[in-house]
Amino acid sequence: MGWDLQVGMEVWVPRSAAEGGAFVRGNIDAINGEQITVSGKPHDAELVMPAEPEENSPCDDNCGLMYLNEGTMLRNLERRFAVDDIYTYTANILIALNPFAEQPRLYTSEKIKAYFGKSLGVLPPHIYAIGDKSYRDMRNNNQSQCILCSGESGAGKTESTKHLLRYLTD
Repeated sequence: MGWDLQVGMEVWVPRSAAEGGAFVRGNIDAINGEQITVSGKPHDAELVMPAEPEENSPCDDNCGLMYLNEGTMLRNLERRFAVDDIYTYTANILIALNPFAEQPRLYTSEKIKAYFGKSLGVLPPHIYAIGDKSYRDMRNNNQSQCILCSGESGAGKTESTKHLLRYLTD
């Protein structure tokens, strides 16, 4: 990827499926050409990605991360989810994580009013912000809009769509 990696730097390396998948954080011990040793294990240099410092606060928008890579994005989502922030932007794309629990505080009439007419990023990430932007773009640009809700089975697409429709019809 061309990261400027240095010995001692915190990085992400992929874990095998047998190890639980995703990524593990570690420190670079040595750099030897196309191989980087991280926490005592050799890795292909192309698979090693810099990690965001843990002392940095989680970001509302992944574009605000110092290092935009899979490991750092997943860690940002994990940290936000741990404090019940299920929505995160990546520019004007909304990532929603299914909490598998009711979140009534997120879907009140007051929230609907708060997001009405606001630009993306003015308030914390929310499905209502996406609905409002699409509606305003349709009206202001006189162009049809489309909102794509994508994800695996059980990811929350139907619930997200219900909240979106409620916003658009209130």
